[in-house]
Amino acid sequence: MNIANLLWSAVAALVLALPPYLLLSVSPSGVQSGPVRTISAYLKSAYAHDHKKAYQLISNRDRLIKSEKLYIQEKGPFTGFTQIVAIKLAEMIKIRETNALENGVATRVKFKVKLPDANSLSTLLLDWDQDKLNALPRQKQKEILATLDHLRHSGNLKFIEGEEELTLVKENGVWRVLLDWAAGLQVQYDVAVPSNKVIEAVPLTRETRVRPNELFTIAYRVRNLTDRDIVTRIVHRIEPDELRQYLDLIECALLLPVKLKPGEDREFSSTYMVRGDLPDGSKQVKVTYDFQIEK
Repeated sequence: MNIANLLWSAVAALVLALPPYLLLSVSPSGVQSGPVRTISAYLKSAYAHDHKKAYQLISNRDRLIKSEKLYIQEKGPFTGFTQIVAIKLAEMIKIRETNALENGVATRVKFKVKLPDANSLSTLLLDWDQDKLNALPRQKQKEILATLDHLRHSGNLKFIEGEEELTLVKENGVWRVLLDWAAGLQVQYDVAVPSNKVIEAVPLTRETRVRPNELFTIAYRVRNLTDRDIVTRIVHRIEPDELRQYLDLIECALLLPVKLKPGEDREFSSTYMVRGDLPDGSKQVKVTYDFQIEK
């Protein structure tokens, strides 16, 4: 999955339905406010897939809903050279506050953001394939970093610009991003396997909570219980059916047939996004992976 999509899922996190706000003046000096410094750190961490750091910038009330382990599992961290590249690009992100609104409980900040277009670098960065990037010889990695520097300094590095909003709360004197997972959609995971016990499949977690426009990953551990090769794929079912259209499947490792060797145990993941037009009042959805064995 490309970094840009992940970033925008973070940027598009929930804006609370709060009462009328008082418009705050923006400092003419250009000095970033406390909330904007938090937003900048949060977006850079999300862009770099440093989800451990990003999690620490999320509100305590959100962290009561979703553990750090689950958050990192759902987002998928970068490692090795891939992480080095992502951090380098993340440092190029620029944020400028346009206004802030508060009601005494939370502050909603509107800001303009400019960030490197990760999609435009896909060819250079091997489609952001971690295994391939991390396996590159050191000299080739140095050449890629040099190319990024050259693109930036020559003005040929493409950027994305836009205006976004995030809500923040002050906890023990520290500004943190409020995603409000408690008000989000509860997603439950289930599995169906053939009755002849040729395959075992278990979701690594049973449920999560997400907000509209948020990417999240479901992971399953799958094991071939036989002494022969089997080929499996899944049909994923969404319940209730009327919410199916609001859960977009971004990427799935099991839509195409996958061969498992005798006794082989593997993990597979799928990435989804809850659409922003999810009907009000939607509280729960169930995703079932129905494993089919091809003959």
